[in-house]
Amino acid sequence: MQIPRRLFVGSLLLACGLAPLPASAAERPAPAAKRAITAEDLWAVKRPGALDLSPDGARLAFTVQDYDLAKNTAQKHLWILDTASGASRALTTADSSDNSPTWSPDGTRIAFTSKRSGDEQASLYVIRADGGEAEKILELPLGISAPRWLPDGRRLVFSTLVLPKFARDRAAMTKELKQQKESKVSAKVSEDAFVRFFDTWRLDGQARRLMVVDLATKQTTDLTPRWDRRFRFNDEIEYDLSPDGKWIALCAGTTPPPFREIENTDIYLLAVDDPAAPWKNLTADNKQNDAAPRFSPDGRSVLFGRNTRPRGLSEFTKLMRVDLASGQITRLAGSADLAPQDWQWSEDGKTVYFRAEDRARTKIFRTTPEANGAVIEVVRDGTNSDLAVGPKQLFFLRQTFSRPDEVYAHDLASGASTVRTTLNDALFAELKLGKVEEHTFTGAGGDPVQMWMIYPPDFDATKKYPLLQLMHGGPATMIGDLWQHRWNAQVFVTPGYVATWINRHGSTGFGEKFVASIAGGWGDKPYEDVMKGTDFALAKFPFLDAARTAALGASYGGYLASWICGHTDRFKTIVCHAGVTDFDTQYASDAALYWQDGPMDGSPWRRTKAYEAQNPMTHAANFKTPTLVIHGELDYRVPVAQGLVFYAALQAQGVPSRLVYYPDENHWILKPQNSVHWYGEVRDWLGRWVGDKAGAAATKPAQ
Repeated sequence: MQIPRRLFVGSLLLACGLAPLPASAAERPAPAAKRAITAEDLWAVKRPGALDLSPDGARLAFTVQDYDLAKNTAQKHLWILDTASGASRALTTADSSDNSPTWSPDGTRIAFTSKRSGDEQASLYVIRADGGEAEKILELPLGISAPRWLPDGRRLVFSTLVLPKFARDRAAMTKELKQQKESKVSAKVSEDAFVRFFDTWRLDGQARRLMVVDLATKQTTDLTPRWDRRFRFNDEIEYDLSPDGKWIALCAGTTPPPFREIENTDIYLLAVDDPAAPWKNLTADNKQNDAAPRFSPDGRSVLFGRNTRPRGLSEFTKLMRVDLASGQITRLAGSADLAPQDWQWSEDGKTVYFRAEDRARTKIFRTTPEANGAVIEVVRDGTNSDLAVGPKQLFFLRQTFSRPDEVYAHDLASGASTVRTTLNDALFAELKLGKVEEHTFTGAGGDPVQMWMIYPPDFDATKKYPLLQLMHGGPATMIGDLWQHRWNAQVFVTPGYVATWINRHGSTGFGEKFVASIAGGWGDKPYEDVMKGTDFALAKFPFLDAARTAALGASYGGYLASWICGHTDRFKTIVCHAGVTDFDTQYASDAALYWQDGPMDGSPWRRTKAYEAQNPMTHAANFKTPTLVIHGELDYRVPVAQGLVFYAALQAQGVPSRLVYYPDENHWILKPQNSVHWYGEVRDWLGRWVGDKAGAAATKPAQ
């Protein structure tokens, strides 16, 4: 596909040492006219992440990812922010992607992982914080991730994968991996229930390990030598080091092969200097998930998150603290109807900070480490992530519908939050974006339902605009005040549309009861909310054209798209991306264990009334609305058969429809040029059915 040329107004950098005299107002060039955002612009956005604060709080290390649209590639580099002055600079510039920066105890060095020139796998590097060349510490056959310094500053703990049979012989492991790669046999064989996750098969026999390396000798010690599988089904690595460096708190799955039961993760205590010692299970009282351990500053207790219900898709995570001496477990922040995440201790151990979704925002809260402690809102606006806690400031990333992530600081004394980076200021100085509003209407059951409204740039209230009804996934998620690159509202509305995005029943951020309200009825209250939200918008805003409306959704939002297709023809067109359209074929999902007898209390062999009634394909005979169906081959969360079945049902009944299939994408469209193509397909389809030239053009067959 030929990529359209993106308009770009560059800034000229002066190379001379003397600053020019200021020009008079008459001599200054007129500022360039702003332009509408394009899908290509999304890949010019610099994306910060992985915040890590130095021990003294004086500097913040983070990563910045840049994309090259023409090459379809990305690079990621380390940056450092001076927390007092706000000055920031790139620390690494190599042609590579640098990840997971972590400060040494004395604040002079940063360890990170990177796959650089000559590296076969992501390797461990250390660089001085004041600059210079990074030193390569270690490369292993299956890569290195999640490094953490031990307090002595001489050793680093990290994670890697191994073939257990060859774990003590790296040369033999490398040889075996080479043979596997070169084998002409492509079969995948298993007798386990869990065989793949998201976009990756889990039949390689690899085991996750924690190891420690001595920086002087480069010698490694396996801290988990008996572990024979990944720590978690999803291969997430969640561990923390005690302040004295003697212990590791590790989240690992207790559920053994063949994995026919829902995963039960526990928090284990491991001795750093005695890998042969038995692990202590700190959470054996709970048969469901315990995760994300975090030691207190005095090392006497550990924070973690807990879920207690099997297949509890609507359950809010509970914030817990276990006392290591007594084993007593206490729930924190229990008075708030929130689902805490990303919990962090204050330096003195008297305060716990965490993030949580609340009223269509992801806020930062604080509480005390005791039961029944008050929960106090600290940071309100936007979508805040990647929290780092310092002695006087909090640091985090913030994005909104109008701006992507930048690093922010929150002063704990004054309560003021300020932006500390300007990574994307130059790009956004060129762009004109639509305004964003928030509304509330009466939805299903008489409940108040929140809705975002996004306007096109150059909006004129005297004109008529098509309405795009965007539907978020989950179902247990929310649409917050966020930028996002995959479904960017500003790009959607640029052609001259108004978009609404509803936090319908089942959305998080509005209380646990609201999330659970759709159990056994995925198509009931959410559908009613979408219909009532559409009615509300059309009645309240005369500039919306009731004859030109579209519904767009992905994942669970795609479920709603196919459900709408079978229950109403009020929308002129529908877009269904990676949607759950058929309950039977959803059993090929990587989440089949959670799907089984879960949301609808049924299965292909136990066809309950709800299972049949809530399945979109049960209503396929009613499909009439022109629909764009999009799916990726590597989508194991909602397998590609879902999109193909839906498309086939539309085609068989003569419903105008178009299939867009990506053989190399998963549940999300992640490759830059594929993303631009995706936005183009959606733009053209909407233009055909609800755009200014809709009508005669809509009858034309797809090319």
